[in-house]
Parts: sequence; C-alpha cells; structure tokens
Amino acid sequence: MIRSDLPAVKLAELPGGPEPLVLCATARLALDLRRAHGVLQATRGAVTWQALQSSTPAMWLEHLSSTALLRGEIPPASVPGSFLSRAQERSLWEQAIARDTGAAAELFDRDGMALAAMEAASLQRAWRIEVPEPLHTEEYRAFLRWRETVAEACRAGAWRIADEVMAWRIDCIERGIGGLPARLGIAGFIAPDPQVSHLLAVLEARGVELFRLDFGRGETTPAVGAELPDGEAECAAAASWARGWLARDASARVRIAVADLPARRRLLESALEAILHPDAVGAAWAALERDHAFAAGSPLAAEPLVDIGLRLLQLHVHSQRVAQAEFGALLCGPGWSADVDEADARARIEAALREFLPPEASLERLGRAVRRQADALQAPRLAAHLDALLEAVRNAPRRQLPSAWAAVFAGLLDALGWPGQRALLATERAACDELREAIGGLLALDGVLGRVDGGEALRQLQRQCRDQPFAATRHAPARVEICSLGDALAGPVDALWVMGLNEGAWPPAPRPNPLLPAELQRRAGIPAARADSLAAEAQSVQALWCDSAGEVVFSWAQREGERPLRASPLLTQIARREWPPLPLLPFPSGPLERLDDARAPPVGSAERIRGGTSLLAAQAVCPAWAFYQYRLGAAVLPAPTFGLDARARGSLLHAALEEFWRGRSLADLMQMDEAARGAEIRRVVAHALAGFDREAVEPLPPRLRQLEGERLRALLAVWLEVEAQRAPFRVVACEESQRLDIEGLPVRVVIDRIDELEDGRLVVIDYKSGRNVSADSWAKSRIDEPQLPIYAALAFPDRAVAAVALARVTRDAPGFLGVAASDGLLPEVKALDAQRKRYAEDEFPDWETLRRLWAERITELAREVRDGVAAVVFDKESDIQYCEVRPLLRVAERKQQFEEGQ
Repeated sequence: MIRSDLPAVKLAELPGGPEPLVLCATARLALDLRRAHGVLQATRGAVTWQALQSSTPAMWLEHLSSTALLRGEIPPASVPGSFLSRAQERSLWEQAIARDTGAAAELFDRDGMALAAMEAASLQRAWRIEVPEPLHTEEYRAFLRWRETVAEACRAGAWRIADEVMAWRIDCIERGIGGLPARLGIAGFIAPDPQVSHLLAVLEARGVELFRLDFGRGETTPAVGAELPDGEAECAAAASWARGWLARDASARVRIAVADLPARRRLLESALEAILHPDAVGAAWAALERDHAFAAGSPLAAEPLVDIGLRLLQLHVHSQRVAQAEFGALLCGPGWSADVDEADARARIEAALREFLPPEASLERLGRAVRRQADALQAPRLAAHLDALLEAVRNAPRRQLPSAWAAVFAGLLDALGWPGQRALLATERAACDELREAIGGLLALDGVLGRVDGGEALRQLQRQCRDQPFAATRHAPARVEICSLGDALAGPVDALWVMGLNEGAWPPAPRPNPLLPAELQRRAGIPAARADSLAAEAQSVQALWCDSAGEVVFSWAQREGERPLRASPLLTQIARREWPPLPLLPFPSGPLERLDDARAPPVGSAERIRGGTSLLAAQAVCPAWAFYQYRLGAAVLPAPTFGLDARARGSLLHAALEEFWRGRSLADLMQMDEAARGAEIRRVVAHALAGFDREAVEPLPPRLRQLEGERLRALLAVWLEVEAQRAPFRVVACEESQRLDIEGLPVRVVIDRIDELEDGRLVVIDYKSGRNVSADSWAKSRIDEPQLPIYAALAFPDRAVAAVALARVTRDAPGFLGVAASDGLLPEVKALDAQRKRYAEDEFPDWETLRRLWAERITELAREVRDGVAAVVFDKESDIQYCEVRPLLRVAERKQQFEEGQ
C-alpha cells in the first residue's frame, strides 16, 4: 500500500467542499466516495452540504496546471509542446510497428503489440529499468526500434505523451505553482506506483498535509465462503442472494464483483434478469429501468445499433470481398434502410442470395443481385440505399485525412437510413449519439496519422468503440451494481458478493511485460511481475472488502466444464457456509393433460400442402419429417457455395438432356456420326447454360461457365453411349407434369422422360446425377423413392408400362437401375422374375400385381398424411441423414428415453 505510514481519516470526518482533496486510484472510486460522503451527510440530518472533492491524480494535475496557465503562473512558452491522448499515442506505436514489420504487419495483432510496447516504455521510465546488452532479445531490439520511431515522431511534431505530461505537471508543482490544498488524502492505492509516490513527496515538500482516507463502514465483517458447483450456479446464487437483500431492505445497496467479468457477463445478467425481473418478458419491457447495472457499462461497439453502423461502414471500405453471411445478417437485421416496411422482403432476398451467390462476393455483385430481387419483391428503399452505398464506394478517394473520412462515414450512415425506421429507446438514442461523437473524434488523429485509406480510418473508429465503455443514463441509481474485481474497491455498501475466487484467478498470476526481461521487472519491484507482491496486494484488498460491507460473501466454483477447480489459497481461513439450493419453480396444480404429439390435426379442406412426391417420400421415412417440413413449412436456408451446388448442376443436366431428347428417338441418335453428335451436345449444353442465366440472380462468371460447359459435354458424351445400347424407342415426353389426387391429397408429379417402345408400351425414366442412387425401397411396404412408382401405377392406369428406371448419369458408373416386365428393355435392368431376392414371388407374382401394390402403398402413405400421422418413427438413423428438420425430431432425446427405458 502506498504510504501506509500516513494517518488514517474516516470518510465521515471530512467536511466536504474545496478542501480537503482526495486523490483516488480509479475514477469509479472517486465518484463512489462522493456518493458515499453525501449519504453520510444526509443521514446526519444535513439539508445541504458541500460535495467531497475527489479525483484521480491525472485529472487533478490537469485541472491544476490549466488553472495555473490561466492565472499566468505557467508561461505559455514553457508548455512542452502538444499533449497526446492515449488513442493518439497508441496510433503512433501502431505506425511504428507497421513500418518496422512491413508487409507482414497484417499477420500480427498490431493493437495488442502497441499496447504491450506502450506499457513497456512506461515501465522503463517509471521504474528506471536498464536492459544490458547481453539481455537484448530479438523482441527487445524490435521494441527499441519502435520506441525510437515514436520518439522521432514526437520530436518532429513537438508532442508529449501522457507519462511525460504528468511528469511535467508534477515538476510545475515542484517549481512552485499555487492552488495546492492544505490537506490532501489518498484512497485505494494498493500497488506501488513511482509517479504517485513522487507526486506525494513533492506535495509533502510543498507543505501539503497528507492523510490516508479510511472509507470503510467502521467495522470489519468476517467474510463467509460459498462453494458452488460451477460458474452458472455461482451467478444464480449471487442473483438469489441479491434478491433476498432487496426484499428485506428496499433501500439496500448491493455490489457483486466478478473475477472474470467479460466471460461471465451474459450469464450473470441473465440470472439477475430472471430473478429480479421475472415478468419483464417481451419488447414492451425493454425500456424498464432494471434494479441491476454494470458499473463499467459495456463496450460501445457491443450496442446493437452501433454494431450495425460499424458493419455498414465495413461494407464501404471493404467492398471487394464481402462475406455473404455478414451481408445477410445486415439484410435480416434492423437498424438501417426501411427495416420495418420492407422487413419481409429483405428476409426473402437474403434467402435468395444464399441460393445463387457464393459465400464471398463483391459489393457490386451483391448489389446487382439484390436490385433484381428487390424489383420483384417490392423493396425500393433497400435498392435505393444500396445504390447510394455503391455510389459512395465509387466516389471515395483512396487516401485522405481521418477527419475527411469522418465526414464520409457520417454522410454514408445518413444516406443508408441508419438507425432505421423504428422509434428508438433512450438508451439506443444515446448509443447512436456516442457513435456520431466517436466518428467526429477521428479529427484528433489528423496530425498523427496523416492521409490514410478508409480501412485504417475505420479500424481506428472500431477500436475506439471497443475501448469506450457505454452505460445508459439512469433516473435512479441501481440497487445492485456489478463490477470487476478492480472496481470492487469503492465506497461502502450494505452487502458485497465476490465471485470467481478460484486458484489461478485470485490472486492473479504474474504477468510481466513480454517485451522486457521478466527478471529485471521482478528486481525493480513491479507488482505485476511478482507473485508475492500480487498475493500481498490481494490480501490487502480482501481486508478492505471486509471493511466496506455489512455482509461479505466470497464464492468459487468446483469445476469449469469437465475441469475440476479449487478455491484460492487466500480463502483457507474463510468460514464456509452451506449455500441452499435455488428453489424450484412451483409445479402447476391440478390434473395434467397428456398430449399425443405422434398425431397432427387432419388435413383440412382448405389447407394447401406443398411438397408433392417429396412429401410422400418424407412420410415413408419418418412421418414427423413430413409434417414439420411440408405441413408446418419448417426448412433450412440454403448454404452459399462457391460455384454451383449439386442442385444447380443437376438442373443444368436435366435441361441439357431435355433439349437433346425432345422429339427424338434412338434412330436419330444412331444416325449421328461423332462430329454431329459432338455439335449437338455443344448446342444443348449452351442452351442449358443460357436458360440457367435467364433464371439466376446473375449470369455465371465466364470461367465457371466454361468449366461447367466442359463438365456437361463430357457427361453427355458418356451417357449417350449408354443410351445407344438400348432397344429401339422414341421419346414421347420430357419433363412432363401431372397433377394427381391421391386420397384427397393433391400431388404434382414431374417425370423426367417417357419413352415409347415399338410395341407401344412405355418406359418411365428419372435422371439422377449422384452416385448414391438406389431403387431398393420399391419393394418395401414404405416407398421412400415414390416418384416413378406413382407415375407408373397411378398416372397411366390404362397404359401398359414396360419398365421403370432411374438413370444414373455419372461419368464413372453410368447406367440404369430399376425393374422391367421383361429382359432386354434397358441395359442392366432385369425383369421382375429375375429379381426375386428383392421382389418376393409370393408378394409380387407378376408385373400387374407390382403396379397394383405400388398404388396401394402410395395411397396408404397419402392417407397417413391426410389423417395427421406424424410420429417420430424411422428404421435407421442414416435414413434421416439429409432431413432438413432433423433438430425438430429430437433424435438424441429419443435415444436417451430408449436407453433409460432399457
């Protein structure tokens, strides 16, 4: 503790007003001491009083030197140049690192390296660390180069960094400026700090009376320990404890300090929300001022509308490579353009982009695709805003000053309709104002950065938003405040819970600066480099915690995931208390109603069901699949792919084969020589690609078009060799569509091809471009490939069908799979009598019986759909491998139930 020899003075003994002044270790402590002092004055019955003067050393020195300048005690000519802010100094270090590493700068974390270098330079100055030549590592030599580059820039610009400015201001006190208080107290300084120690020595030499402020409650409360199963249980227990305090005393002030606040923030906030405000569910409660608040707020960049604004600017400065996932999130999210009026259209546009564009595309390409969809879906404002964005990208200069980029960014957000159409809450409006101020703050970087590109300007803005805390203005102070361990040392409260005090987290592990030799840092006495110093500081802080609250609880977790944890060694003497388990939610009284989720409502007369043969296929595999996907409309959005996905390639193949065979026969194929066949293949492939371009969001890129054309031409050449081995036929229909009524269920069937043999019988063919093709289910009671059996059994009840086959159109294993009335109709397709291992003779004695059984089984599937059969039933889990609604089937829960039952 700094100057533990100083006399202690109670907070209640201070009168307030201009003297005495209290210097605090943190701005939060300074603010909290003013609040606590006011509370003490009010409890004594005072109607009016003067506020306690409390500040951090840096803030007080700035005020003192500014006042001395105004009074003329410091000649303006003696001011050592311009003073850099922390953001400006950090930018100088980043520039030095980028210049030293060259093209490899993008491979490093420049932000982190700049912070480490700034800290190393500050430690060297404050602790007077000299590194001898034998200890110069490659990292240290790089640091020396960066430090010299920063020093040269400061000399050229007459700039002074924060440490130099503070040292100059202390020198001004030493030289005799006025305005010093007669008495000055210090509060919260636990770790040694050479600059603060030097300041106190100078003040003492000037005759200022120093004291140490005791801001405890006046009595030490023995802490109790709470060991809980995990971090989630800790958060829930702390929230329940806070609720108990507020229930006993409505005016109580409770503080929860968290060792790893960023990691547990959401978990703790969720627990407090559920326990303190269980009824605050829904958008109507968003404006409710909660009983809990985080002392340091959250990063400005984490505010939803600020995040939207930064991502819109990201589109502007990185327009050549835009991730479709990021762009799609902007389309589906609020905060810009007509986010209310065109919300549905934007969601549908996003789904279309997933299907037709790759995972990454240029903003120009995305804009063309959106514009085409926006015209059809009536989203004119979205199209206009994207046009404005593209125009801004085209007109933006390559490099300019940060202030000029600030004007571009501000104008662009306005042009894009940010922050949207919805009326904003007070918190959202304040966050938007903070972002606008941060954009204007880029002006301060003009002299440091000079002319930069848009990416660098945006990076500076993003970093500023990440570093700047944002807390919504409150009408009343929060009764439960949450803070980090560093901020827990504040004014007195009624109760304090400190969580996360596990071994390794408390006391914190030593973290010497990586750019300076660790041993030299330990010898110098830098607390962060020494385990013993950190342990001593932690013990002092624990004692202060116990002085500052009427009830103190220290908690730790038994495990994190599967990793067991232990309590901090500093808590061995803490008395442990069994923490009661959280009360369970009351079970509803009255009789329970059992719901049979294996049966859905029957299909209504006015209900429109989509899916056709896919619906019946899903019903055959798993009735719940059919119900969720085709009756309730659940679906998985397509995943963007580079090039064309399997579905698009299959469509191209179907279009090319349809164009080739329409109106032709086997005789036409056999009459073509090699050259004629090749020319016809090129024509039909070009026709298929042209048709694809007409229907797609945008045409295929030239290189991809060439590759797909080559693939299709090679595939058709192989397949036509297979067709040439068939018995004579002529094609009577391609891509023929029929609408059937099966047990009152409308089913639309599209068959790829129907051939007519010389004897008038039909051959029904369906193209398949994948290797995993099977017709095995045609012999089962539940047919999961029903398209061809439907056509053969129900579409032509009065026509003779000679064969039903899947055409596997692949380069490595092309051929037909199916069943025929007799041999020799299709290559490798055997007659029914030759497939008795699959089609048992007692069940399928002849061809007509096969068609009749297909009709009956398909009709039974349709009857199940109509009657609402929707059970989660399937033969093998592999059967639902490609089910789009698999998460809704609760397969893991089903397995667990079976295992528990066994």
